[in-house]
Amino acid sequence: MFFSRTLLYCVIIIPSLLRSTSLSTCFQLAFYRSVVLPRHCFTQLQATVDGLGTGKFELGEATVAVSSIIAAPDNYVLLDSRTEEEMAVGIIPGAITKAAFEADPTKYADKEVVCYCTVGYISGACTYELRKKGHTNVKNMGDGALLGYTLAQTAAGVSKPLVKADGTATNEVHCFMPPLAALAGEGMVGKSFADPPAMLEAANASIKERTGL
Repeated sequence: MFFSRTLLYCVIIIPSLLRSTSLSTCFQLAFYRSVVLPRHCFTQLQATVDGLGTGKFELGEATVAVSSIIAAPDNYVLLDSRTEEEMAVGIIPGAITKAAFEADPTKYADKEVVCYCTVGYISGACTYELRKKGHTNVKNMGDGALLGYTLAQTAAGVSKPLVKADGTATNEVHCFMPPLAALAGEGMVGKSFADPPAMLEAANASIKERTGL
């Protein structure tokens, strides 16, 4: 089953995506490529992030490693830049929303705010946008962002690294699309959008409108 699915990606899906020039297509290609290649999960996540074109936001040193966040969580305010549907599945404990930040940014002016999304692309756009507005204390989560976080936590023996809205610990994580569930870590249960391509298109359109990139 795995072989046939991999063959489908390699022979049919990826070549068809390569014939398109849309940003959404590049986004999808990066996801499929990260799953098809037989690499360690962390390497796959990094390949996905790089393939998405996150570098166009030119964040440079405005990136915080997952290991730093896990080692000293009180040093950071985490900002979940995903949709409400994604956050409802599970968030990193203590995370705030973009709306909460923008409602009172002065509240976090002396904090190091770290944005995250599924793998770091959409949060990269969020970081770019907020920094352009003068919030230079905002940075992006590196190392595969949320999936890098759950992967590291589960590897360390944490079985339920995320929480629901009511604070209940959970091993569920929204991974945007099914192929990425395998990168979330052992024991994690991946959820995804009903129509990932449509969500990719909407995300890219929003990024273009907000950042011009």
